[in-house]
Formats: sequence, structure tokens, C-alpha cells
Amino acid sequence: MRLLALAILAAVLVPSAAASTHVRAVLRTSSATPVVDEPWRYTVTVRSAAGKPLPARMRLQILVGTTVVGCWKGGEMAQCLDGSLGSWIVFKAKRTGVLTWPAQSVGVKLTFRAIVVAQKRTFRLRAPVVVQPKS
Repeated sequence: MRLLALAILAAVLVPSAAASTHVRAVLRTSSATPVVDEPWRYTVTVRSAAGKPLPARMRLQILVGTTVVGCWKGGEMAQCLDGSLGSWIVFKAKRTGVLTWPAQSVGVKLTFRAIVVAQKRTFRLRAPVVVQPKS
């Protein structure tokens, strides 16, 4: 009887592996149509299913189709031909940043992508972007 009580207590105190892997990662942007040289905001949030803030790391990339053409390096977006070359950004729960899009990106169908790793899970979050000229 005592062994059964210990087994039940252990089951209650130790979360299952499945329960600890429930992670929600979300990417939000200020617009799908940013304007050249004007601030464009992105926010990535990572939380458990219960809403608890989680530590994470991410790489930011810009794609044309499936080809990586830009990535986060040294604190800014830079030309990049291989997404694995970008820098990791470490954060807890929420990361907000601001980018400005260059004139050379006007009218091109781009994808802003955040590759987020949290709780041993990888998320590829995407936001379509078509940069508009300054009016």
C-alpha cells in the first residue's frame, strides 16, 4: 500500500515528458506591407501551454521563395546566402525588434522568418512581406 502511495505521489510531482514539451511560439509583425526606410516592428513570443514564459533562441532570416537572402548578423540584418550563418538571439518569453527595409526590396515578395528553438522544439515562423515605396 505504501509503495502505491509513493508511485501516485511521484506521478503527481513529476510532470510527464509530453506535458513539458507543450510550447507555443508566435510571430507578429506591424504590417505585411512595410514602407522603405520606415520602422517595421516584429515580436516573437514563446510560452508554455499554461502561459509560462520560456527561454528560447532564434535566428532571423529574409527569404525570396525558399532561398535565404538575408539574416541577422552582428545586431542587424545583412546579406546572407546561407541561413545557418546568422547569429542566434537568446531571449526569454518575448523579443521585439525593429527593422527598416531597403529600397532594393520594393515590390519583391519576401518572407520574414524566425527559426525559434525552445524546450528542444524548433518552430519556423513566417510572415509574408511586400515592401512599399515611400510616398
